Amino acid sequence: MDNDKKRILIVEDDEEMRSLLKDFFEEDGFEIDSVSNGSEAFRILVKEPFDLVITDIRMPGLTGLDILPGIKKLQPEVPIIVITAFGTEEVHRRAIERGATAYLEKPIHFHKLKTMIHEIISSQEKTKGDEKWSEL
Repeated sequence: MDNDKKRILIVEDDEEMRSLLKDFFEEDGFEIDSVSNGSEAFRILVKEPFDLVITDIRMPGLTGLDILPGIKKLQPEVPIIVITAFGTEEVHRRAIERGATAYLEKPIHFHKLKTMIHEIISSQEKTKGDEKWSEL
């Protein structure tokens, strides 16, 4: 596997949206895993590290808000982007309080999302960059 490929986990119950996001980010050079609910997300997060998680809020079973603290417990450093078609100030505030890095409302503007992801990942790399230098 190419170590430079960044890994994104997409948690989205809508199959069409999940597929669109997956295709969009694979074309941009990311390695994508996608799941349709919170339970599946935990199963994969326990085993594998990710550079970013994108989760919908409204899903059957565990919602995006429900899984945020668990994601942070499993992978404390991972940035999380929350997306929703049912955004309110309250939902936004709760998402950030529970560990979301960013919040986007649907319909998603893919280029805006892409820019956001590149900014988040490059700021993560800068923080990790300090550690890399100490290894030399």
